[in-house]
Amino acid sequence: MNDVPAGVSVDRLVRAIEDEVRQERRERMVARGGPDDYRDHRVYAEVERVLRRAAEREDAGTSPLLLPELAADDESLRLQTHLRFASHRRVTGGFLVFAKRRLLLPLTRWLYQYARDNFKRQERINRLLFACVEELAIENAKLRGELGARQAVPPPSSDASQ
Repeated sequence: MNDVPAGVSVDRLVRAIEDEVRQERRERMVARGGPDDYRDHRVYAEVERVLRRAAEREDAGTSPLLLPELAADDESLRLQTHLRFASHRRVTGGFLVFAKRRLLLPLTRWLYQYARDNFKRQERINRLLFACVEELAIENAKLRGELGARQAVPPPSSDASQ
């Protein structure tokens, strides 16, 4: 059951739609005061490619990121979203923990859930930014390597006729 008419390339059609959406998004960004460099569709396409690759890499969650590894430990970068109830008081500590769990927590649960959801979103944004920074660092390292290789090759001699 093939609903595609003969001679129509689905891949070409999908690419055309993606290009049109990209063009409209670029024009909207420039119209709203986005970077002037986005007026050049090639610059915008390259920026989008790098950021999309970083986002897809982060979404897959399959490859570790270097920046969190370079931090003291990965746990120090994670937002703590769980509550821990404890008390340092020996005599009244048990009662205070009980009061916090049974009285205060139910009264403020909505605030806790609101904050927890925002913390989770913030952690996702942080990981996405780490992935973007890493992609840009990789691109920078590749470009520096290519530039270094080009500078190491001496230019052809202009006086070859002698």
